[in-house]
Amino acid sequence: MKKLAAIVLSFFLMSGTAFADTPNDSDPPAQTSKKKSAKPAAKSATAVLAEQVEALRQTLEAQQQQIQQLKEELSRRDSQIGDVKTAAAAADAKAAEANTKVAEVAASNADVKTTTTALSSDVADLKLGSDALKGAVQDTQ
Repeated sequence: MKKLAAIVLSFFLMSGTAFADTPNDSDPPAQTSKKKSAKPAAKSATAVLAEQVEALRQTLEAQQQQIQQLKEELSRRDSQIGDVKTAAAAADAKAAEANTKVAEVAASNADVKTTTTALSSDVADLKLGSDALKGAVQDTQ
């Protein structure tokens, strides 16, 4: 029953607004007032469109500024990356130079060990020769 009453009430309200908007032939001043009110409505629609266009223009400018800022930031990062690559190349060159020096020192160290071993052997031979010479000298006396 409530549904039926709601439907009837809504139908009544819709038909009432439809009948209220229909022009009356006997009332010419009402028609002229509607024409006058239509012009401001058109102007307001134009104004609304102009506002929307202006808002879109402002949004576009803001986005262009953001794009420009992002381009500048990207350029800065690219230059930083270039600097880091240059520094890395320099560090690699220094590391290669250090490795070369280490290899030279290791080779020199090996030469020193070989020379030390040879000298130790010569000293041992000289001691043996000296001992033999002492023995020969004592035998001759």
